[in-house]
Amino acid sequence: MMKSKICPLKKGDKYNFRKKKMKKSIKTTISIVILFVFAMAFNNAFGQKVMTLEECRRQAVEFNKELKAAALQNREAQVNQEVARTAYLPKLGFTSSLMHRPNMDPISMPGYFLPTADSEEEAMAGNYSGTSNVWSPGISLDISSITLINSGFEVTQPVYAGGKIRYSNQQADAGVEIANLSLNMKYSEIIEATDKAFWQVATVEENILIAEEYIKMLIELEEQMSAMYEVGLQPASEKLKVTVQKNEAELNLLKARNGLKVAKMYLNQILGQPLDTDIKISHDENTDVQLINFDNGITQASSKRNELKILEKQKQLSELDAKITRADYLPTVGVSAQYTSYWLKDLYEDVDFQPMLAAQVSIPLFQWGQGKKKMRAAQLKIQQAETELENTNDLISLEVMQVKIQVEEAYESIRLAEKNVTEAGESLDETRASFDVGLNTTTELLSAQAKWAEAKAQLTQAIANFEVLRTRWENVTGNLYMPEENEE
Repeated sequence: MMKSKICPLKKGDKYNFRKKKMKKSIKTTISIVILFVFAMAFNNAFGQKVMTLEECRRQAVEFNKELKAAALQNREAQVNQEVARTAYLPKLGFTSSLMHRPNMDPISMPGYFLPTADSEEEAMAGNYSGTSNVWSPGISLDISSITLINSGFEVTQPVYAGGKIRYSNQQADAGVEIANLSLNMKYSEIIEATDKAFWQVATVEENILIAEEYIKMLIELEEQMSAMYEVGLQPASEKLKVTVQKNEAELNLLKARNGLKVAKMYLNQILGQPLDTDIKISHDENTDVQLINFDNGITQASSKRNELKILEKQKQLSELDAKITRADYLPTVGVSAQYTSYWLKDLYEDVDFQPMLAAQVSIPLFQWGQGKKKMRAAQLKIQQAETELENTNDLISLEVMQVKIQVEEAYESIRLAEKNVTEAGESLDETRASFDVGLNTTTELLSAQAKWAEAKAQLTQAIANFEVLRTRWENVTGNLYMPEENEE
């Protein structure tokens, strides 16, 4: 049996080998370009939806159900405010009552002679001197039942209620302001959630492109190793190392594509459209980001955060509750004008409406200390609101500082990731050149390619994290406002 010998390539053979490899690489590149153009045409033909970040924000705000619910609560507060205003106005009403008493006993009064007196003054005083000869006949009413109908119009106007009406209106005003602030808070939450979902899709899409480019490099290396194996320059184990790495990369690419589907479904859910919508995002791929101006971040948050404004309004509501409680134990004054008529069957059946004016004064005198105890409870509620406001202010200051640190870390991560990409690219070029002349092993080349792909993915993730934290910073400092045209 003859032993096969591995013959090294001559200089001309190496030139031809590299020339064939270059031609094959050019053909592969042209095929990829053609497939890319075809894919773009296919997507455009079937109306793939391309959206920018601003378009995603606008649609999320337009279709979000929680924001619509907050807008309805805002409108409800406005209606309650209108209702409270009516307490200042007079009220007109109509009342009517019917009284019927059956089975009444007959009513009779006997006749008698009228008494006499010496003077009118004596008669007025009830001092009678005798009896006259003037007879007063008796009265006999045989009524089996009696029916009384009372009807009338009434206008009432409160004059003084201890300030209760004014305080109730102030509470309604505060309720409208709280509803507006809650609507703005919900808007900020939706914008932040939309940005996270958008940049998640962007990150996964960019990682897929990096993975595809990485796999392309591995395929070219695998073809090169196969050719070198066929002419006896490399053993089969070196080629298998590349194949194993390529298979692992293809599996990771499959996972990334599945992850992209999930990320798009989440974004579609936020946008209020079918989960299987084939959405395509468009964003600026420039990595030259600018660091945020952190000046007066805590001061801005203390004066602009909706949470603090809501707590301040709730404290105001507690103070108004205390005033209303005190008003319940103050005198109240009201006036009314009535236009009434009575109808009594068989006795007074003429319907004749008569005007009547009335005034009412109510003065609470003694309730076993109930007013003082209620006032004490109202003051405790005010103290609770003040404590919660102070605690929330401290937590918001802490949150601002934490986000500031996170933004600074994200910015530095981008700078380091850019440096890593540059160095990994240079290292890959040098390792590939050394590998071509036999100075580096296959393992070293695979490691350089993997580090390059990892560095690119880290840069993509760092940029996405920075963009999300930029929105987060605007939110925690109270600068993420709802546009006025969207406010209801």
